[in-house]
Amino acid sequence: MLHILLVILKIIGIVLAILLGLILVAILCVLFVPIRYWIKAEGKLGEEEPVRVKIKVHWLLHIVNVAFSYPEAAGLKMRLFCFRIFDSSKQKEKQNGKAIGKDKHSEELVDEIQLSDKNAEEHLTKEKNQLAKESKNVEKTAEITPMNTLESTEAEQDTKETDADFEKKEKGIVKKIKDFIHAVKDLLHQIWEALKNIEYTIRQICDKIKKIIENIRYYTEVIKSDVFQSAWGVCQKQLLKILRMLKPQKCRVNLLIGTGDPAGTGQLLSIYGMLYPFLGNHVFLQTDFENQVVEGDLYIKGRVRCFVLLMAALKLYMNKDIRHLLKLLKREEM
Repeated sequence: MLHILLVILKIIGIVLAILLGLILVAILCVLFVPIRYWIKAEGKLGEEEPVRVKIKVHWLLHIVNVAFSYPEAAGLKMRLFCFRIFDSSKQKEKQNGKAIGKDKHSEELVDEIQLSDKNAEEHLTKEKNQLAKESKNVEKTAEITPMNTLESTEAEQDTKETDADFEKKEKGIVKKIKDFIHAVKDLLHQIWEALKNIEYTIRQICDKIKKIIENIRYYTEVIKSDVFQSAWGVCQKQLLKILRMLKPQKCRVNLLIGTGDPAGTGQLLSIYGMLYPFLGNHVFLQTDFENQVVEGDLYIKGRVRCFVLLMAALKLYMNKDIRHLLKLLKREEM
């Protein structure tokens, strides 16, 4: 029984050791195996598609592969081993299919709305016809009533209207006076509130100006301090290391430029001559003194190592001067 338990524990230990070894190998691969990339681009002004770009990024013998192209098969594609895990072109096709379905649904809704509008119009025409019939009946009954009753009712209505008009005029005058007094009070109140607000805003502006001046003085003192100088030196060294690592291994640019004016083309050639010590090994310029042309191609190839980025981040994080500087910038109590 004890022998069986020992064998089981031995097997479990071997499995755990293999898993730990695989995890360690994966971490080392991520840190030390570089991520390689290349970029190709070409173009010519005046064409329908003036720029064509292809970008490819791969890692660990193309196990992970990312590709981007424009405008031919425009989109982003990601592949793990032989399996495609992402393709933006397929997502666009799905979105287009959904859009077509929505259009059909909207067309059906429009048809239903049109049918409801027709039913509403028919209902309105029926109501109009009924109202016309009722108005005709009222006119007929009005013609039958005697003239004397109409004259008496008209006289009574005139007397009532004159009394009502006089009362309305009196009430209107009183109301206008009250409205005028209320408007004057509101105007004076608004003027007083505006004066108070002006005083408050002036105080706020003065306080903000004082805070800005205090901040400028504080941060200038921080920049002049020894802590900032030492922290900046460390950051500068790590930044230079990262830039050297990100620097492309190969960079070639071929350009053909012509302005259509020999003088302008000559000026461009003279500028290229001044920059030749910096760009001569990578940028090759050809000029056309007769035609107006701008075309060229680009090829860049490089790699990125995660280990360099990780070491730079650790050095920056572990540096005491940088942590002290961050506390000073946040104005934390030391």
